[in-house]
Amino acid sequence: MAQEEPMLPDDEDDKRLMALVAEGDDDALRLLVNRHHARLVGYLRGEVGSQATAEELAMEVFIRLHRAASRWRPEAKLSTYLIHIAHNLVLNEWRRRGRKPTTALEFAAEPGDSTQQSARRVAELDEAFQRAIAQLPPEQRTAILLVVQQELPYEDIAEIMGVPVSSVKTWIHRARSRLRELLKDFYGNE
Repeated sequence: MAQEEPMLPDDEDDKRLMALVAEGDDDALRLLVNRHHARLVGYLRGEVGSQATAEELAMEVFIRLHRAASRWRPEAKLSTYLIHIAHNLVLNEWRRRGRKPTTALEFAAEPGDSTQQSARRVAELDEAFQRAIAQLPPEQRTAILLVVQQELPYEDIAEIMGVPVSSVKTWIHRARSRLRELLKDFYGNE
C-alpha cells in the first residue's frame, strides 16, 4: 500500500481498505483493526463487564470481518457493521454464561502508587457503573453503550439492533433514568 495516498474520511477509507481485505491484503486488515479495535473493545467491555472477554470477542469480530470481506457491501458504515457483529457475539456470550455479569478491577493501582487514591476512586466508579449497567435490561444496556461509548446516532443503533428508531430513543431515555437512580448513592455525598 502506498504511503503517499491522500487522506480520506474514515468511512471512505474503510470502504477502500475493505476492498483490499477482500482481495487478501493483510496490511489493510491490520489498518482496520488498529482503527476500530479500541472503540470496539470499549463497547464490548461495557456489555460483558470483563476486559479479557472484551478483547477475545473483539478478535472474533475481526476474524468474522475477514471471513466476510468478500461478501461485505458498503451500504452502512464499517463501524456500524462491526458493532452489529459484536452485538451478536454479546448475545451469544450472555446465552453461554447464563447472563451472569462479571466485574473487573483491572484499573486498581498498585500498593504504594502515588496516584493510588485517585485510581481507587476511578476503580470504584468503574465498578459501580458496571454493576449499574448490568442491572439494565439487555436492550437498554446495548442502546446506552452504543450512544455513549460509540457515539453512534440513533439511526445506526436502530439498524444494529434491528428495531425502529423510536424504540432506541425510549430505551436510551429509560436507561439514563435508571442509571441516574442506581448511581445516585455513589454521587450523593460529594
